Amino acid sequence: KKAEEPITPQEAIMRTEGTAFPVADLRDYLEDIAPELNSFTDSHYVGALSYDDAGLVKWVNKSDIHPIRDFPFKVKGSRSSEGAIEIFEMPNKGRDGRIHDGRYICGIDPIDNDYTIGGSLASIIVFDLWTDKIVAEYTGRPMLAADFYETCLRLTQFYNAQANYENNLKGLFSYFSNKQCLYLLADSPEILRDMEIVKANLFGNKAKGTRTTKEVIKLGKTLQRQWMLSPYEKETYDSSTGETKSVTIPNLRRIRSLGYIKECIAWNPDINTDRVSAMDMVMILREDREKLTTKFEESRTENEDTYFHDDPFLDLNWSKAVSKKISSSSTDLGINELI
Repeated sequence: KKAEEPITPQEAIMRTEGTAFPVADLRDYLEDIAPELNSFTDSHYVGALSYDDAGLVKWVNKSDIHPIRDFPFKVKGSRSSEGAIEIFEMPNKGRDGRIHDGRYICGIDPIDNDYTIGGSLASIIVFDLWTDKIVAEYTGRPMLAADFYETCLRLTQFYNAQANYENNLKGLFSYFSNKQCLYLLADSPEILRDMEIVKANLFGNKAKGTRTTKEVIKLGKTLQRQWMLSPYEKETYDSSTGETKSVTIPNLRRIRSLGYIKECIAWNPDINTDRVSAMDMVMILREDREKLTTKFEESRTENEDTYFHDDPFLDLNWSKAVSKKISSSSTDLGINELI
């Protein structure tokens, strides 16, 4: 409707076909951010990851490097394609100081070749399954492909995450294998085998990550759209009444990655969008984890009625234990009365 009856130039050139995303909603969100862009990004952490003396990954803030937030991105003058890690939320830890296993996942759009002028960027996105939102991102093109692999390795370690990646390219698998860190790469998602998108038996590097095909790309875009439009309830303060109330917003209004928003708005099958490709991997792994959780809950529900009641040991000893407890309670009561 906006494209057919445009008010602004942006609406006049809006694509009406070939897009997989809610472009109008994303554009409205981006326009709402624009007047407060500096305050919007001030809460983000920009820097790099390194190792401390104990061999653990630590965060280092850096003011001399800048994340790539534009799309399309072009190298101009001193502007580098190196990029920087941008963290929207630091990893959440439990009382024991550890990050809960299975909370964070990553999606990676990898590269195989070292830097070439005009080459595509590489991207890794970190996603929190508990809060259902993006928490960190690196998008850029370092001089060496190995530098990007190392960034992916450190980000997955930093968040105690597992990463799903496009396994059409083998460089990332080899790097993680050489570092003895294949456990950080997710196995080929079971959901793809259930949908018969990939073969049942996979070996070597094909057993990790996801091989991108037309069906996989279509599934990834569908899941991204569904996630973006899913409702999220948040608490807001109403200054007019002085009360806190709940409002429902779509998930897309919780996206902190400006580059990802811009890529989704511009996306069509004919262009290269690296963050969108990385999010394909995130969404497929997210859906796979959700399916596994559903199966577990269904199995637990089926068994919970019989789990305790059908135990032979409990059946044999339960009546004796109850009788003993009653007898003990009666004895205690008699003593108290005497006292």
